[in-house]
Amino acid sequence: MKTIDIVERIEGEARLNCTWEDNIVKDVQIDFLNFRGFEYILEEKPALDALIYTPRICGICGQAHLKATVEALENIYKDINEELVITNKAKILRQIGLNIEILDSHIKWFYMFILPDVIKLKEKDLDQYTPLKGQRWLEACKVASETIKALAILGGQWPHTSYMIPGGVVSDPTLLDLTSMINYLDSATYFFENSISGVSFDKYLSFSSVDDLNLLNGDLKYFTNLSFEYSLQKYGTSYDRHIALSDSSVSKRGRLRQRLTDKLDLTKIKENTQRTFSIENDIKDNQKHTWSKAVTYDLMFYETGPLSRSLVSNNQFISQLHKSYKDSVFTRVMARVDEIARLLQSTKQLIKQVDISEESYIKPKISLKDIQNASAKSVVEACRGSLYHNISLEKGIIKKYDVITPTVWNLGPQIKDEEGVAQRAIIGSPSLDIAKIVLRSFDVCSVCTTH
Repeated sequence: MKTIDIVERIEGEARLNCTWEDNIVKDVQIDFLNFRGFEYILEEKPALDALIYTPRICGICGQAHLKATVEALENIYKDINEELVITNKAKILRQIGLNIEILDSHIKWFYMFILPDVIKLKEKDLDQYTPLKGQRWLEACKVASETIKALAILGGQWPHTSYMIPGGVVSDPTLLDLTSMINYLDSATYFFENSISGVSFDKYLSFSSVDDLNLLNGDLKYFTNLSFEYSLQKYGTSYDRHIALSDSSVSKRGRLRQRLTDKLDLTKIKENTQRTFSIENDIKDNQKHTWSKAVTYDLMFYETGPLSRSLVSNNQFISQLHKSYKDSVFTRVMARVDEIARLLQSTKQLIKQVDISEESYIKPKISLKDIQNASAKSVVEACRGSLYHNISLEKGIIKKYDVITPTVWNLGPQIKDEEGVAQRAIIGSPSLDIAKIVLRSFDVCSVCTTH
């Protein structure tokens, strides 16, 4: 038996094609059908135009794309031996902006995308978690909105800010601005304590074992209970290979297969279009079913995202959950929510480190339009995982711009007979509801995937 179902309430939409045997998903195909084509749009544009275009690839992770773009352009200068000087202040403000964006995304994802579907396994009435009118749902929306205001202080607006430019940032926050940002994050910290975890912030950050799950007393407790009732600690396991391409303020770069290593070679990242539609070829090919490419590292599929970041960085609490429950839905969700706490702590510390007397921007001595031939890569840890940008310039004009998003890592199609990460995770699901929850556990972004 086969079923086709549209998955909404993600960033964009996806289509699940499930093949069933004995009421179990035997095979699955994940289709992303709305092509957007940013890589083509960027061709023949002046280099600095990318700072305007790439943040619009996604309405949620625009900061990540902006940071990846500006760092790729700065690496262009390295490529011609004219490395730019970036002040510590500028580096910190960039990381603060990215962190706040991830916080906003994680809070919304937990309350709008994953928790309602898990609750529906048991309850028809979502009660306080009901979209648009439930008390907790509205509280979460308000907290996320208040949190993102801290980013608007730096960027002037959100989404699609463009305050990062080669040489630094065009933002000079005052002490009052920085204090206001901390106040916004304090509200999110209070929400994490009282609604998400149900324990004090410091107590939560001290968690280090599976037994600490018993101390939870908030919405994470509710999620945990439902997860074990419906075996979400068993469903959703994939290859259990993990990658984080970049350092962040809460995690380290590295790769975990059978052992952990911090050695990464970006030349080993390869895209595959065996099952990907092409605008350059009208010949019908039954193998092609999605606009998403597939991506591998050293010819192997790797998961990326908060779970991968936690494991690569040896986060003790998440690592202990992983020992017991592997790369399951439960562990994957817990890692993403856990990152909210880590980011709140780290971002407030970063704000306190900002030296307002330092320069925000140092103008490059050479204009990008005067650079004849150069290319560069950049990597950033975004909401959903590792983001990769690769740019080539000729006479200051973009000749090629390649973007590999986290969802391409996690939800790209199979290569030959080897399933993609999420595809493998969904196989074995006992119902369409569970299959959708497994899919959502990766925090799906269709629009980023079909850039």
